[in-house]
Formats: sequence, structure tokens, C-alpha cells
Amino acid sequence: MGVGVVCRGSNGEVVWGLAEHRGEEMEPKLAETMAILEGVKEARSRGHTNIIIESDCRPVIDALKKKEQGQSDFHLILDDIFYFCSVFNSVIWSFVSQKLNSVSHELAHFSSSEIGRQVWDCLLPEQVMSVVGYS
Repeated sequence: MGVGVVCRGSNGEVVWGLAEHRGEEMEPKLAETMAILEGVKEARSRGHTNIIIESDCRPVIDALKKKEQGQSDFHLILDDIFYFCSVFNSVIWSFVSQKLNSVSHELAHFSSSEIGRQVWDCLLPEQVMSVVGYS
């Protein structure tokens, strides 16, 4: 499973990005939820105060908007997301088309076959920057 997260500033510029390769397989909904969790944890550690989470997985965004509760693995990850988001002044959950989520998708597939995490400030790997629209 690969996780890709990109943080953009208010003008759309890339602020940071992360890619993580895990040695496990997950259904797409769980993988998307894990990517969001990694993103909010990184945003929190960097001191961001107002965030917008965009995802092309409507069931995940709907569950986050509803603050859905439950006992499944999915809901336990949601609980972690809610916990890490408690420090932000504002959080907006937004569904976007897969086309608009292409940078995160490329980062998720960029992560090497080695298990681990990579974080970049401003400039993402060249092959990912081509998707951003500039290199």
C-alpha cells in the first residue's frame, strides 16, 4: 500500500508532500483513510491551523463530514483523524474528482518498493512535479 499526501498553500503552491510505502494491503477506502490520517498528523506537527482535506473517495469524505462512529477498522482510523484534527482552528472536508487529486495519487505510487516514509518541502520528486504543472 502506498500513501501520498500533498499540502498546498492558499495560492495553490506546493508546501510539502509525503509518500509512504507500507508492507500491507488494504482495501481502497481504508488506504484513503490512512492517507488522510498521515496528512493531518503531518499538518499538526508542522503547526498548521486551518486545513482543507480533499479526497476523491466520497464515502470517506461523507463519513468525516458526518463524524461517523463505529467499531470497524475504518471507524477506528476515523477516530484517530478526529483526535488529530482537534487542534486545528478549522477543518474542511472536500470531495474532489480523481483528476484534481492526481498529485497525491502520483506520490502514493512514487514510493519505492522499500517500506518507509519520505517527506519533501516545496519541491516534490521530478516525476511528481510534472503532474503539479511545473518542474
